[in-house]
Formats: sequence, structure tokens, C-alpha cells
Amino acid sequence: MEKNTKLKQMTLNYHLLAELLTEILSRLPVKTLLLFTSVSKSWYSLITSPFFITTHQLNNRNNPAPLLLLRYHGKMYDHSLRYCSLHYNIDTFEEFVELDLPHITKENRYIRIAGTCNGLVCLYDLNEYIVALWNPSLKKSIILPKPCAIRKSCDFYHIGFGIDPISNDYKIVRLANAYLILDGVLELLTLLEVELFELSTSSWRNINVGDYPYVISPGNNQPVLFNGVVHWAGYNQKYKVGSGFHPFIVSFDMRNDKLGVVMAPPCAQNSQDWCARIILIGESLSIFHRDVDHSCCLWVMKEYGVGSSWMKQFTIDLGQRSVGRPLCCSKNGDILLEKRNWDYLGQDLVSYDPKTKLIKNLEIHVPTSLYLDTYEYKESLVLTKSLNDLWRKENIVACQGTPVLPREDDEVFTLAEVSNHNTNKDCWLLIGGKVYDVTKFLEDHPGGDEVLLTATGKDATDDFEDVGHSTSSEIEEA
Repeated sequence: MEKNTKLKQMTLNYHLLAELLTEILSRLPVKTLLLFTSVSKSWYSLITSPFFITTHQLNNRNNPAPLLLLRYHGKMYDHSLRYCSLHYNIDTFEEFVELDLPHITKENRYIRIAGTCNGLVCLYDLNEYIVALWNPSLKKSIILPKPCAIRKSCDFYHIGFGIDPISNDYKIVRLANAYLILDGVLELLTLLEVELFELSTSSWRNINVGDYPYVISPGNNQPVLFNGVVHWAGYNQKYKVGSGFHPFIVSFDMRNDKLGVVMAPPCAQNSQDWCARIILIGESLSIFHRDVDHSCCLWVMKEYGVGSSWMKQFTIDLGQRSVGRPLCCSKNGDILLEKRNWDYLGQDLVSYDPKTKLIKNLEIHVPTSLYLDTYEYKESLVLTKSLNDLWRKENIVACQGTPVLPREDDEVFTLAEVSNHNTNKDCWLLIGGKVYDVTKFLEDHPGGDEVLLTATGKDATDDFEDVGHSTSSEIEEA
């Protein structure tokens, strides 16, 4: 009896300690937690578990120092992503870190950002129809299967990224549109197809479009995720206003996988030039609408989905201030905009205080050949382990340039399978999203074979880089 009592007490103490450890660790920054995964196997298992990752997100949702992702990209029809950086979304707006973009294509030339969610950034390539998920905090990315139906007649396609708040499943929606320009006038044809990728199934499926008359505006139309619904500025192609189309907000609900529509603010109803940028201000869907007189109005929807609840907040005279596009609203209520700098014919990132109507230069300079976009970002541990633990066989390469397994695009294997290669006669390491056969290198490793063997069964990228290795110089890819 006494032995059983002691065992129960030890079990209770263990659970209490585990709960206390989870509560403490889940409030720490990602960088610190990554270091703590090397403390022990139990800590690694805890920190990389789905429960801990979710707890960490919840405990850090009101982080006092949120981040803003800046995307620098080409102008006009060349929207290729040049580079990114993270900044503190506070008054100083100082740089948090400059980011190294993952290579999801050989040239990485036409990469765009579809949005951010829970620390993940959704990237896609305009020409090669490649979609990837990237966690900048972990320096990890995963390339998703290509969409099933790819039409050559598609002129523009738009990607939306988010999470279903009911199932907690990450989803990516792809909308393909066809346009026609006659005599210099834009004629919108139709929404050709809609496809949805669900991470839980790791596959794409078609969504029935039906008689959906709304089309997303072409060009650099940045989507906005709000309460599980993705929004784009768009039109009703069946109704014209003068020489233009009737403006609406196109939506896709991640909860029920259905297309929808939201009424645009009154300023757009009689506008032939629907030049809008959708943003979030607090818990409200908002729109910057730029008029032909170069003034910019901010409208806020007080009650989501109710067209009559749109309220005009203020107007900025962009023409007199040499200010260009509004980008977003910062956490302190200021508006971030691009401002022309005539000294070097580039642009500066500035903040506009609606109360004082003063503009503050944030000392972030943009070359004249580039545009700037902004995205809210919060660090997370998502992708600490590969989502669904799926890796393509095409990423398996050997140190001497010989593939470990045949390259078959449609086949996948689990991380558990890779972990089975953990002996001095058969040793694979997972580094930078690729798996390398280092068996022949074990005897020659300066630190001994034990160092490499202890790195099996997990992502060894950080271990590899922490000791000063260079992937390009130490391991030759196929």
C-alpha cells in the first residue's frame, strides 16, 4: 500500500513539474527555445510537440513587441521578391533581423508572398506554379505539391493563405482568372477555377465555382486574412460603373471552403478607378481608398459583413506631401506609407499620425526600382518538425552527389523512415531541408562518428551551422 502511494505521488509530482515546465518554456522567445531543444531528448520532444507549439502561440499572442515583415519587390509587372526583413512594429521600427529567402526555384525570380499566419509565410512562384510554406524564425521551408489543374489560358492567379479556426488545419486557396484588354480597356472574363490545398491531406482539390460573378483585381492585390476568411479587392464583372466595373471585396471562407463577397465602402460605389488596399485595424476590416485627386481615405467596417457599417475615419492629402501608397496601420495607430525622396529618387518608409497630421521618417530607404509591402508577423515554432513529417524523395541527395533514392516526384517518405538510418554503417542527416548520406564520412569526421550519430533522427541544421560548417563547402549537392 505504501509503495503504491509513493508511486502515485511520484506520478503526480512528475505531471506537476511537466505542466510547470511547459508554462515557463512556452513564454520564451523562439530563438531561446531552439537552443533548449538540445538540453535533452525529453525537452526536444516537449518543445516540438503540437500541444507545446499551440500553447506557445496562445501565450505569445499579445506579445508587446510584434513584428512587421517588409517585402521588397520589383515594380509594374515584375513583382519578383528581392529580399525581406523583420522590424519591430513599435515607434522606433528598428530592424529585428534581415531574412535569407529560401530557394524554392532555381532562380527564385518570381517569388511572391501570399500572406502570413501563425509564424508561417506562404510563398509562391508566378511562372512555375510552386507554393511553399516558410518559417523565417526557424529558417525552414517546405515545398508543397503542385496544383492539379493548371490552365495555360490563365492570365492571373491569386493565392490566399490561412488557417481554419475550427479544425486548425492550414489551407491555401488558388484562384485563376482570365482577363481581356480591348482598345486599352480592361475586360474581365471569368473566374476559371478554384483549388484548395489542405495540409491535413497534403493534397489539392477543386472547389465548385458555380455562377460566381466576382473577379479579383489584377496586379499586386495583397490578400488579408481575418477570422478565417481571406479578402481581396475585386469587381462584379457583370455590372459596370461608367467605363469601370462595380467594386466589391472578394472573399474565401477557410471554415466552409466557400467563395463570398463583402460590400465595398461608399467611396468605391461610384468610383470608376477602384484603387484600394485592404488592411486590418485591430479587430476590424479596413480599406485605404485612393481617389483621383491623390487623397487617401481610411474606411473601417464596424460590423463585419454589414455594408452600412462602413465608417470614414480620416483623409490624407497625398499630393501635397509627396506621399505614395499607404501600406498598413502600426500598433500605435500611425499609418505607414511610402514617401518620395527626391534626393536619391527613391522612396522612404514614413509614419503618419492621424491626430497630429505629422509625418515621421523611419529611416528605411527603398531604391527607385523597388516597391515595398508589409505583413504582420509573429514568431512561432510551427515547422519545428516538418508539417505531417513529409519530405520529397527528390530532396534526398548524397554527399558525393549521388541520389540516395530514385527521384520520383510523386513519392514521399516520413521523417521516421529517415530516422531509421542511425548507425555507423548507415547514417543519414537532415540538414537544411535535405537528407545526406554521411556514412562514408563518419571515420574522417574531426569530432568522431558519435557527433554525427547523435544528430540523427532530428533536424541537424542548427547543429551543423553552430559549429561553423558551410553547407556549400562541406556537402556537395547533386
